[in-house]
Amino acid sequence: MMEVEANMKKKDIIIKAEEVCKEYKIVKRNETGFKHLLIRKYKQISAVKNVKIEIGRGEIIGFLGPNGAGKSTTIKMLCGILAPTSGKIEVLGKDPFKNRKENAYRIGVVFGQRSQLWWDLPVCDTFYLLRRIYKVSDKTYEASLQLFRKYLELDSIWLQPVRQLSLGQRMRAEFAASIIHNPEILFLDEPTIGLDLVAKKQIRQFIKKLNRAFNTTIILTSHDMRDIEELSDRIIIIDKGEVIFNQTINSLKQKYSDSTILYISFVNSIDKFPISQVIEAKQMGNGYTWKVELASDSISIGQLINEVTKYEEIDKFEIEEKDVEDIIREIYQHGV
Repeated sequence: MMEVEANMKKKDIIIKAEEVCKEYKIVKRNETGFKHLLIRKYKQISAVKNVKIEIGRGEIIGFLGPNGAGKSTTIKMLCGILAPTSGKIEVLGKDPFKNRKENAYRIGVVFGQRSQLWWDLPVCDTFYLLRRIYKVSDKTYEASLQLFRKYLELDSIWLQPVRQLSLGQRMRAEFAASIIHNPEILFLDEPTIGLDLVAKKQIRQFIKKLNRAFNTTIILTSHDMRDIEELSDRIIIIDKGEVIFNQTINSLKQKYSDSTILYISFVNSIDKFPISQVIEAKQMGNGYTWKVELASDSISIGQLINEVTKYEEIDKFEIEEKDVEDIIREIYQHGV
């Protein structure tokens, strides 16, 4: 956390949440039949608990958590759709709920399973309406269209009704619609859900281009770890309504990878791995290559290589990092 706080001091903070909580009141079903209709008892459910977040201008944040962890609730509060039960939220210096209309002109939102396009209208007519709603100037509109045509291939679907588009085509149009007003912040909730590999790659490339070209701040939620790894500067993990991790992906790997896998190839074949300070050393078929598992709290990779070369000359070696998806899955299952 100290790493994050130090970096935040250097950045222009445009999203800040301080001790934010969101609670819902639901009916307790202790009675059945008519008695339940006449006598109602309620209980409080905490969807978000004491969330503290700071996000700087131009950052791409991966916002993660298992289903029901509070991700969507937090995103909706940052967008101004929901008001927190307690705590304070500032987006671009203002309360996003109290200033919903003004806030809407400065942010963009893409929900993977909800559309902001008009179902029966051609894409071009939808964009014309959005242009008027957001009061986009002719110069900004034309510049945006050039960007969309180049990176999202909108020309091929420009005159088609939205209901005739494939999922991949619709998501490209959704992205374009969400940033037609050149927002400073873009919230992406499962933007690549259901897309094929080609469409996913296209969306990722566009997100990178948008971030570099306009310094757009992007908050991304996704269950596809490829999205998170390729795009995010930092990840925030929320579980049971609380933030449990808030650092870079490299920090995540270093902190939660309890072992490292190395593939070491020797110039000559050997029958036994010469170093015992490893979890496991497995011969890969011919004796020339060995798969070695090294504990994080034992000797370093550099020390291991130095020791091994005293016994046999190394031809090459490769390091296999623990998969981020596996680390995240373990955190979901067992906590930090």
